[in-house]
Amino acid sequence: MLCRLTPLAVVLTVLLVVPAFATSQSVWQGEAESVVAAGNMANGGTLVDDAAASGGKTVCIPFKPGAKGHDLVFGTPRVQLQGRCEITFWVRGENLPPLSHGMRLTLVAHDKTTMLWAYWRETRIYGDNLNPQGYTALTFDLNIPFGKTDTYAPEFILDWEAQNDGVLPVLYLDKLEIKSQVYETPEISEVWPDKVHYLPGATVAVRTTVVNPTAAPAEITLVGEETRGLDVKREVFRQTATLAAGASQQITPTYKLGPEEYGREIRVALLVGGKEVSAGREYFGVSKVPLWVAGGSGVDRSFNNGGRGYSFYVSPASGQQSWADVLYSKSLRRTYFEFFSWSPGDITDQAPEEDPFLGGEGRAIFRSKQTVIMQNGMLNSVGLWPVSYVNGTAWADSGYKLFQQHPEWFLYDANGEVAGYEMDGRETYRRRNDIDFDVNSYQHIFFQAVLNHSLPEVQRFIADQYIRCGKVMGFRGVRMDVRYLEVYPGERDFYGREIAKTYEEADKISAAAVHNVKAMVHKEIPDFTFGYNYASPEETKDMRLTMMERCEGGAWMLDEIPCVYQEKTSPFHIWKAYARRMTSWGDQVRKWGGVYNPYDFRRGAKYDSDLIYSAMFRIICGGHDYGGWFLNSRTPVPDYGLYTNRFSELIYSTKLDWIPEIKGAVQVQSAAPLWWEDMCYWSQSNEGKKQLIVHLVNPPKSAEVEENPNDDMNPPVRDIQVTCAPAGGQAATAAYLVSTEPLELTGASEASVIKLPLRDAGAGKMVVTVPSVLFWKTLVFQF
Repeated sequence: MLCRLTPLAVVLTVLLVVPAFATSQSVWQGEAESVVAAGNMANGGTLVDDAAASGGKTVCIPFKPGAKGHDLVFGTPRVQLQGRCEITFWVRGENLPPLSHGMRLTLVAHDKTTMLWAYWRETRIYGDNLNPQGYTALTFDLNIPFGKTDTYAPEFILDWEAQNDGVLPVLYLDKLEIKSQVYETPEISEVWPDKVHYLPGATVAVRTTVVNPTAAPAEITLVGEETRGLDVKREVFRQTATLAAGASQQITPTYKLGPEEYGREIRVALLVGGKEVSAGREYFGVSKVPLWVAGGSGVDRSFNNGGRGYSFYVSPASGQQSWADVLYSKSLRRTYFEFFSWSPGDITDQAPEEDPFLGGEGRAIFRSKQTVIMQNGMLNSVGLWPVSYVNGTAWADSGYKLFQQHPEWFLYDANGEVAGYEMDGRETYRRRNDIDFDVNSYQHIFFQAVLNHSLPEVQRFIADQYIRCGKVMGFRGVRMDVRYLEVYPGERDFYGREIAKTYEEADKISAAAVHNVKAMVHKEIPDFTFGYNYASPEETKDMRLTMMERCEGGAWMLDEIPCVYQEKTSPFHIWKAYARRMTSWGDQVRKWGGVYNPYDFRRGAKYDSDLIYSAMFRIICGGHDYGGWFLNSRTPVPDYGLYTNRFSELIYSTKLDWIPEIKGAVQVQSAAPLWWEDMCYWSQSNEGKKQLIVHLVNPPKSAEVEENPNDDMNPPVRDIQVTCAPAGGQAATAAYLVSTEPLELTGASEASVIKLPLRDAGAGKMVVTVPSVLFWKTLVFQF
């Protein structure tokens, strides 16, 4: 592809969050052509004339299909770096997709002696921040840890990500500047609450790392302020300390929570001489049932996470690796962690006696009991709720032994057979501890059968398994799959009798079984949680009583049916229908007491635009996603994990009541289409104030799922007029705009609550102007 210039220059501005109090000074600046050598450019990169560039020339970096290797690698002279360093590029672009397929940028600070990577950061450049004219500063930060001040050799690596067919973007680089932090006052480098989830009334410990880079000791004061709801604030601690010159110190103030539930922000300010010179903040959830407070984020697509978070599914795993992955999950603000398919026999072996054991439903995967216990302890220590996946069928050795002891506890078909058994596999399994045991010789599970959940003794056995799962293994709950203590018409007991002749009868028996098991477990472990698969309206229409019983008490309800909603045969591949399907069913699950978890298209949608909007609608309906919501911090897409944590009261509160038909409660006027009619709720705040919650969505570019491969987005919708009618004869007294997306495409995602001015429209109606909706913002009227 040839590099070319067009009259339309594209601007990219990226603003990364840096402490408002930190100052920096320029240590190097120059034209790109002065440091980019021809030998460092590949795949068609070249230097071209450009009157709009500051030096009259610009480095052209085109995307070349099928190209290999780095597109551009260059460095600058050695410079002294310390603290939060800012690297600013002046760039413009052509034909960059807005939300995906960007330019990967790696910032490197080389050690001056070894020339190895001392510090580095990988990030992305996308088209969604592009303005239509001129070169614009694009600023990234590269953190040099406190006390590591030195001379480094900066290097920059640029690589195009793969593009869709026919998309040929070009990036132009004009100049760049490197700034290093100037230390003038002590500052906060980290705010880290000890847990991501707390029970109401618990004690919060806020680990705060402070540094004093100055040459003199400093007397400091840390002031903690907690914010909850929309704007309820309170000072929660004030602690003084003396910092030695050049010292770094961890200070951990504590305070006690009140009885209120849902999201919190803790902001810690550092005062010197009574003046605030630095601040930091973090978020956590508070609730009696931990599954109510957050879904957490998935892996940030804007950089390489280094493979964090996977040791829990690989055995053996060291304590160090496990702890690193626990902290990584906590940093994503997740509050729920499921160990998938870990146990030897699932429902028949939730606390194995053997250690190590063959886990994963009896498959040939060696696991360590002590490692699982250790990892659960780590998860519990930071407020993550460890849950055991439980396949509801009896598997492998433990299931086989139970069948030998109690054949009358199992279900049979009309021919008197159980689901499956294969004795040659049993003989292979018996040799698992022999020195010459070959795991490849054990190719399949040798036994599988289903327990008769209608029997009280079976219910007692399952309850005891779950109690041991909690007390011995350290799990705080279970999620059942395949079978969830139910029976169906046609299934027979040991004596050949049909257990339930109709779905009505099966529903009553199953609901009683679920109720009885929960009651027995809660007698021993009151806060033990339950979760279940098969939670869609399609799957539960014949088992309504059982579905209601499963939901009761805050159970995690997994709905896998949306995995196929992208198919053209599904009515829900139309976005409008999908959004209403989610809000209506999510409201029903919440009213029954459940915590809704609808899966994504294909268990992870095909295109980023579909991931973005499916996450949005699943959150608005009150849904969770234990795998983590879509996150790309380099785009203005809302930070869903942050939203579900900080603003959990607006989406997970048990007081929410979906409004299926608006009937004049609110009116929205905008110059461009905006979706909101199916996404309004009545609620009540912790302070007892009535609220009308209106979710404002800039709709998908395409009306259907999987019809937007380039991930195009609609332009922002601006100056939206929203009119709120009186409720119960009372006019709205306040309005708040809540979001984790910025007001402009060039802004950075962060949690924000903006109080909007109300205007009287007569007859008790109040009007506000919402400045912009890029993807999704929430408007809350309070009465």
